[in-house]
Amino acid sequence: MSYLLALIKRHPLISFFVLTYSLTWASAPLIGQIPYWPFLAAIIVLAFSTGKAGLKELLGQATHWRVGWYWYLIAPGIVAIFNFGAVGLNLLLGAQISPNYEPFPVSYLLEGVFIVLLLGMWEEPGWTGFALPRLRASRSLLLASLILAAFRTLWHLPLFLSGDIPWSDIVLNFAAQIFIAWLYYRTNRSLLIVMLIHYSSNYMAEVVFSLFEGTDNIQFAWLKAGLACLIALGLILFDRQLWFAATAQQELATELEPAVGI
Repeated sequence: MSYLLALIKRHPLISFFVLTYSLTWASAPLIGQIPYWPFLAAIIVLAFSTGKAGLKELLGQATHWRVGWYWYLIAPGIVAIFNFGAVGLNLLLGAQISPNYEPFPVSYLLEGVFIVLLLGMWEEPGWTGFALPRLRASRSLLLASLILAAFRTLWHLPLFLSGDIPWSDIVLNFAAQIFIAWLYYRTNRSLLIVMLIHYSSNYMAEVVFSLFEGTDNIQFAWLKAGLACLIALGLILFDRQLWFAATAQQELATELEPAVGI
Protein backbone atom coordinates (compact mmCIF):
# COMPACT_ATOMS: atom_id res chain seq x y z
CA MET A 1 0.00 0.00 0.00
CA SER A 2 2.80 2.41 0.90
CA TYR A 3 4.45 1.69 -2.46
CA LEU A 4 1.20 2.50 -4.26
CA LEU A 5 0.82 5.79 -2.40
CA ALA A 6 4.40 6.72 -3.21
CA LEU A 7 3.76 5.93 -6.87
CA ILE A 8 0.68 8.17 -6.95
CA LYS A 9 2.59 11.02 -5.32
CA ARG A 10 5.48 10.63 -7.74
CA HIS A 11 3.33 10.28 -10.87
CA PRO A 12 -0.06 11.93 -10.23
CA LEU A 13 -0.90 12.55 -13.87
CA ILE A 14 -0.19 9.00 -14.98
CA SER A 15 -2.10 7.76 -11.95
CA PHE A 16 -5.07 9.91 -12.97
CA PHE A 17 -5.19 8.52 -16.50
CA VAL A 18 -4.78 4.91 -15.37
CA LEU A 19 -7.49 5.29 -12.74
CA THR A 20 -9.88 7.09 -15.08
CA TYR A 21 -9.59 4.45 -17.79
CA SER A 22 -9.75 1.57 -15.34
CA LEU A 23 -12.87 2.81 -13.56
CA THR A 24 -14.62 3.71 -16.80
CA TRP A 25 -13.90 0.66 -18.91
CA ALA A 26 -14.44 -1.77 -16.06
CA SER A 27 -17.87 -0.35 -15.28
CA ALA A 28 -19.02 0.45 -18.83
CA PRO A 29 -20.43 -3.05 -19.60
CA LEU A 30 -22.51 -2.91 -16.41
CA ILE A 31 -23.71 0.69 -16.03
CA GLY A 32 -22.58 2.40 -19.21
CA GLN A 33 -20.04 5.18 -19.51
CA ILE A 34 -20.74 7.84 -16.93
CA PRO A 35 -18.91 11.16 -16.72
CA TYR A 36 -18.07 11.14 -13.03
CA TRP A 37 -15.08 8.85 -13.28
CA PRO A 38 -12.51 11.49 -14.36
CA PHE A 39 -13.71 13.73 -11.51
CA LEU A 40 -13.55 10.87 -9.01
CA ALA A 41 -10.11 9.82 -10.27
CA ALA A 42 -8.82 13.37 -9.80
CA ILE A 43 -10.20 13.49 -6.25
CA ILE A 44 -8.57 10.17 -5.36
CA VAL A 45 -5.19 11.20 -6.77
CA LEU A 46 -5.31 14.60 -5.08
CA ALA A 47 -6.31 13.05 -1.76
CA PHE A 48 -3.20 10.86 -1.83
CA SER A 49 -0.79 13.34 -3.41
CA THR A 50 -1.56 16.84 -2.12
CA GLY A 51 -4.34 16.30 0.39
CA LYS A 52 -6.73 19.05 1.41
CA ALA A 53 -4.77 21.76 -0.38
CA GLY A 54 -5.17 20.07 -3.75
CA LEU A 55 -8.83 19.27 -3.22
CA LYS A 56 -9.56 22.83 -2.12
CA GLU A 57 -7.80 24.22 -5.18
CA LEU A 58 -9.78 22.01 -7.57
CA LEU A 59 -13.12 22.82 -5.96
CA GLY A 60 -12.18 26.48 -5.99
CA GLN A 61 -11.90 26.34 -9.78
CA ALA A 62 -15.39 24.83 -9.96
CA THR A 63 -16.86 27.73 -7.99
CA HIS A 64 -14.88 30.46 -9.76
CA TRP A 65 -17.79 32.41 -11.19
CA ARG A 66 -16.49 35.98 -11.02
CA VAL A 67 -15.48 36.37 -14.63
CA GLY A 68 -16.66 38.88 -17.21
CA TRP A 69 -20.35 38.51 -17.97
CA TYR A 70 -19.57 38.09 -21.67
CA TRP A 71 -17.91 34.71 -21.02
CA TYR A 72 -21.30 33.36 -20.04
CA LEU A 73 -22.42 34.25 -23.57
CA ILE A 74 -19.26 33.28 -25.43
CA ALA A 75 -19.21 29.70 -24.09
CA PRO A 76 -22.70 28.67 -25.31
CA GLY A 77 -22.32 31.02 -28.29
CA ILE A 78 -19.45 28.95 -29.71
CA VAL A 79 -21.60 25.84 -29.53
CA ALA A 80 -24.57 27.57 -31.15
CA ILE A 81 -22.43 28.84 -34.06
CA PHE A 82 -21.06 25.50 -35.20
CA ASN A 83 -24.33 23.63 -34.59
CA PHE A 84 -26.69 26.06 -36.30
CA GLY A 85 -24.08 26.79 -38.96
CA ALA A 86 -23.95 23.07 -39.76
CA VAL A 87 -27.76 22.92 -39.89
CA GLY A 88 -27.79 25.75 -42.42
CA LEU A 89 -25.05 24.26 -44.57
CA ASN A 90 -26.71 20.87 -44.51
CA LEU A 91 -29.96 22.35 -45.76
CA LEU A 92 -28.11 24.26 -48.48
CA LEU A 93 -26.53 20.99 -49.59
CA GLY A 94 -29.96 19.45 -50.06
CA ALA A 95 -30.61 17.73 -46.75
CA GLN A 96 -34.20 17.39 -45.61
CA ILE A 97 -35.47 17.92 -42.10
CA SER A 98 -36.95 14.71 -40.73
CA PRO A 99 -40.77 14.68 -40.81
CA ASN A 100 -40.64 13.15 -37.32
CA TYR A 101 -38.65 16.02 -35.84
CA GLU A 102 -40.45 17.88 -33.08
CA PRO A 103 -39.00 21.38 -32.57
CA PHE A 104 -38.15 22.08 -28.92
CA PRO A 105 -40.62 19.80 -27.13
CA VAL A 106 -41.01 19.98 -23.37
CA SER A 107 -38.85 16.87 -23.12
CA TYR A 108 -35.81 18.97 -24.08
CA LEU A 109 -36.24 21.03 -20.91
CA LEU A 110 -36.39 17.85 -18.85
CA GLU A 111 -33.33 16.52 -20.64
CA GLY A 112 -31.57 19.78 -19.79
CA VAL A 113 -32.07 19.08 -16.10
CA PHE A 114 -30.84 15.51 -16.64
CA ILE A 115 -27.73 16.78 -18.41
CA VAL A 116 -26.91 19.13 -15.52
CA LEU A 117 -27.20 16.36 -12.95
CA LEU A 118 -25.73 13.37 -14.71
CA LEU A 119 -23.98 13.99 -17.99
CA GLY A 120 -20.74 15.14 -19.58
CA MET A 121 -20.04 18.48 -17.93
CA TRP A 122 -18.91 16.60 -14.81
CA GLU A 123 -15.92 15.29 -16.73
CA GLU A 124 -14.33 18.73 -16.66
CA PRO A 125 -13.01 18.90 -13.07
CA GLY A 126 -10.96 15.82 -13.92
CA TRP A 127 -9.84 16.45 -17.48
CA THR A 128 -9.56 20.23 -17.38
CA GLY A 129 -9.15 21.16 -13.72
CA PHE A 130 -6.67 18.39 -12.90
CA ALA A 131 -5.04 17.05 -16.07
CA LEU A 132 -4.70 20.08 -18.35
CA PRO A 133 -2.57 22.27 -16.03
CA ARG A 134 -0.25 19.34 -15.36
CA LEU A 135 0.14 18.60 -19.05
CA ARG A 136 0.80 22.26 -19.70
CA ALA A 137 3.42 22.49 -16.97
CA SER A 138 6.13 21.29 -19.37
CA ARG A 139 4.52 21.97 -22.76
CA SER A 140 2.87 24.69 -24.78
CA LEU A 141 -0.87 24.97 -24.25
CA LEU A 142 -1.54 23.83 -27.82
CA LEU A 143 0.49 20.64 -27.42
CA ALA A 144 -1.00 19.97 -23.98
CA SER A 145 -4.51 20.42 -25.38
CA LEU A 146 -3.91 18.06 -28.29
CA ILE A 147 -2.48 15.39 -25.99
CA LEU A 148 -5.45 15.70 -23.65
CA ALA A 149 -7.85 15.59 -26.61
CA ALA A 150 -6.30 12.27 -27.66
CA PHE A 151 -6.74 10.83 -24.15
CA ARG A 152 -10.33 12.06 -23.95
CA THR A 153 -11.20 10.71 -27.38
CA LEU A 154 -9.79 7.29 -26.58
CA TRP A 155 -11.69 7.34 -23.29
CA HIS A 156 -14.92 7.59 -25.34
CA LEU A 157 -14.02 4.48 -27.36
CA PRO A 158 -16.86 2.34 -25.89
CA LEU A 159 -19.37 4.96 -27.05
CA PHE A 160 -17.90 5.01 -30.57
CA LEU A 161 -17.99 1.23 -30.79
CA SER A 162 -21.57 1.06 -29.51
CA GLY A 163 -22.74 3.69 -32.01
CA ASP A 164 -23.92 6.05 -29.28
CA ILE A 165 -21.79 8.83 -30.75
CA PRO A 166 -20.72 9.23 -34.41
CA TRP A 167 -17.15 8.75 -35.59
CA SER A 168 -17.08 12.40 -36.65
CA ASP A 169 -16.92 13.22 -32.94
CA ILE A 170 -13.27 12.20 -33.02
CA VAL A 171 -12.65 15.38 -34.98
CA LEU A 172 -15.15 17.34 -32.91
CA ASN A 173 -13.45 16.28 -29.66
CA PHE A 174 -10.16 17.84 -30.72
CA ALA A 175 -11.86 21.10 -31.64
CA ALA A 176 -13.83 21.06 -28.39
CA GLN A 177 -10.63 20.67 -26.38
CA ILE A 178 -9.30 23.83 -28.01
CA PHE A 179 -12.46 25.70 -26.98
CA ILE A 180 -12.23 24.35 -23.46
CA ALA A 181 -8.54 25.18 -22.98
CA TRP A 182 -9.01 28.69 -24.35
CA LEU A 183 -11.99 29.43 -22.11
CA TYR A 184 -10.26 27.89 -19.10
CA TYR A 185 -7.14 30.02 -19.30
CA ARG A 186 -8.79 33.20 -20.53
CA THR A 187 -11.15 33.13 -17.53
CA ASN A 188 -8.30 32.54 -15.08
CA ARG A 189 -9.08 28.82 -14.82
CA SER A 190 -12.82 28.95 -14.27
CA LEU A 191 -14.15 25.41 -14.42
CA LEU A 192 -17.64 26.86 -14.23
CA ILE A 193 -17.30 28.40 -17.70
CA VAL A 194 -15.78 25.18 -19.04
CA MET A 195 -18.64 23.16 -17.59
CA LEU A 196 -21.04 25.65 -19.20
CA ILE A 197 -19.69 25.03 -22.70
CA HIS A 198 -19.77 21.27 -22.13
CA TYR A 199 -23.35 21.49 -20.90
CA SER A 200 -24.28 23.67 -23.89
CA SER A 201 -22.75 21.13 -26.26
CA ASN A 202 -24.62 18.22 -24.67
CA TYR A 203 -27.89 20.11 -24.62
CA MET A 204 -27.56 21.33 -28.20
CA ALA A 205 -26.83 17.76 -29.29
CA GLU A 206 -30.18 16.76 -27.81
CA VAL A 207 -31.94 19.59 -29.64
CA VAL A 208 -30.53 18.73 -33.09
CA PHE A 209 -30.17 14.97 -32.60
CA SER A 210 -33.21 13.93 -34.64
CA LEU A 211 -33.26 16.92 -37.00
CA PHE A 212 -31.91 14.81 -39.89
CA GLU A 213 -32.01 11.14 -40.74
CA GLY A 214 -29.78 8.65 -42.57
CA THR A 215 -27.07 10.06 -44.78
CA ASP A 216 -28.32 13.59 -44.13
CA ASN A 217 -27.55 13.07 -40.45
CA ILE A 218 -24.07 11.71 -41.19
CA GLN A 219 -23.37 14.71 -43.42
CA PHE A 220 -24.61 17.05 -40.68
CA ALA A 221 -22.30 15.45 -38.10
CA TRP A 222 -19.26 15.95 -40.32
CA LEU A 223 -20.27 19.52 -41.17
CA LYS A 224 -20.58 20.26 -37.47
CA ALA A 225 -17.14 18.80 -36.79
CA GLY A 226 -15.65 20.75 -39.69
CA LEU A 227 -17.10 24.07 -38.57
CA ALA A 228 -15.93 23.44 -35.02
CA CYS A 229 -12.41 22.85 -36.36
CA LEU A 230 -12.51 26.13 -38.29
CA ILE A 231 -13.53 28.01 -35.16
CA ALA A 232 -10.80 26.27 -33.17
CA LEU A 233 -8.22 27.19 -35.81
CA GLY A 234 -9.45 30.78 -35.66
CA LEU A 235 -8.94 30.85 -31.88
CA ILE A 236 -5.41 29.52 -32.26
CA LEU A 237 -4.51 32.13 -34.87
CA PHE A 238 -6.29 34.92 -32.98
CA ASP A 239 -4.60 34.17 -29.65
CA ARG A 240 -1.20 32.85 -30.72
CA GLN A 241 0.58 34.13 -27.62
CA LEU A 242 -1.55 31.92 -25.38
CA TRP A 243 -1.16 28.78 -27.47
CA PHE A 244 2.52 28.97 -28.37
CA ALA A 245 3.98 30.60 -25.27
CA ALA A 246 6.71 28.91 -23.30
CA THR A 247 5.80 26.23 -20.80
CA ALA A 248 3.80 27.07 -17.72
CA GLN A 249 5.70 25.44 -14.83
CA GLN A 250 5.01 28.49 -12.69
CA GLU A 251 1.24 27.87 -12.80
CA LEU A 252 1.46 24.99 -10.37
CA ALA A 253 4.73 25.81 -8.67
CA THR A 254 3.20 28.19 -6.18
CA GLU A 255 0.23 26.02 -5.21
CA LEU A 256 0.60 22.34 -6.02
CA GLU A 257 4.25 21.67 -6.55
CA PRO A 258 4.16 17.96 -5.56
CA ALA A 259 1.54 17.36 -8.25
CA VAL A 260 3.52 18.75 -11.17
CA GLY A 261 5.24 15.48 -11.88
CA ILE A 262 3.85 13.19 -14.54
